[in-house]
Amino acid sequence: MNGFFRMSDLFYFQLPRKIVFGNGATQKIGEEAAGMFAGAKRILMITDKGVLKAGLTEGATASLKKSGFDVLVFDEVVPDPPVPLVLKCTNIARKEGAQIIFGIGGGSVMDVAKAVSVMVPCDGEIYACLGSNQVKKPGLAKILVPTTAGTGSEISNSFVLTDDRSGDKIASSSPYSFADLSIIDPVLTMSMPPRLTAESGMDAFSHALESFVTMRANSLSDLLSLRGVEMISQNLRKAYAKGTHNLEARYAMCFGVCLGTMAIRSSGMGVVHATCYPPAMKYHLTHGLAISLMMPYVMEANLIGNLEKYAAIASAMGEKVEQLSLAEASEASVKTVRKLIKDLGLPARLREVGAKKEDFPEFARIVVSRYAYHLVNNPRNLTEEDILRIYESAW
Repeated sequence: MNGFFRMSDLFYFQLPRKIVFGNGATQKIGEEAAGMFAGAKRILMITDKGVLKAGLTEGATASLKKSGFDVLVFDEVVPDPPVPLVLKCTNIARKEGAQIIFGIGGGSVMDVAKAVSVMVPCDGEIYACLGSNQVKKPGLAKILVPTTAGTGSEISNSFVLTDDRSGDKIASSSPYSFADLSIIDPVLTMSMPPRLTAESGMDAFSHALESFVTMRANSLSDLLSLRGVEMISQNLRKAYAKGTHNLEARYAMCFGVCLGTMAIRSSGMGVVHATCYPPAMKYHLTHGLAISLMMPYVMEANLIGNLEKYAAIASAMGEKVEQLSLAEASEASVKTVRKLIKDLGLPARLREVGAKKEDFPEFARIVVSRYAYHLVNNPRNLTEEDILRIYESAW
């Protein structure tokens, strides 16, 4: 790692106000909330019906009630939550006089919780809050508790919704969207089914990997990123294979999620994420699946931008690279990622999920026009034609 230290770096780092991590951490939520939000009593819990039915909210709810909180429930969150759902939940929060927003569930629940928190005291439309730093004042206090190990949304400063008018993903990022209290309890992830474990795990892995090679990567993010690559790559197969009986693997995955997401707070992301969005929307793929499909092909295109770091990724994933040339070691990172994807039973090519080559020129145009900030941060300059070739190689 010493070879990646750059004394001249200027970098920024932001996180939630407080993070509590560990097995059984949800049992502390009432105590923590009482200490942080003195005088507040009414909590709106935002979740989905699956999380509620699985009983994953029970421990947290009991802890909050024991500490004197009134807990109201909104359980209508759906994947890729549309704007009208957020507005419906916002109106309920206002009507019920909610003082704290409590999101417990997967990434979509986190997105809705953040958006509702922002919107309750807001006089304008939600569209005015989109983009970077467009939220101009704090929302309601937020408690976020993930039940999956993947998105890292519980410690991120952004939310993503679906514009019901156009079908496009719309996003907002702001310091005001960080959680006030993030509770990460690996026990809650034990019941994740294998497919969800695989897809969300690849999302988490992409955060660690991509944050390590971006142009904004720095000496602090590098420490988090590479350790995240190591933790996730060494434990994702175990969590996938027998996650309901392997709390140690689940714990390691949750920790890896934290590391990668923390790194992104400083380093940002690149073209793996930029290229995953169009096919995810077009073919109704989960974010993690779209990430998994595009990652090896983007890595291949990016290798020459930072051979040293891709070689370090291969080493962190357990590859013996000491006797290899730098080029061979960097190429080993792509090979090892492909093996991970295969072991998780995920498709390796876009055509396996119904993609059509005639869609690719439009995908490339969308990447260049909408996600220029990811392209700028990528370790290699890529044109629209380059992006098109990446999609074609992934087909």
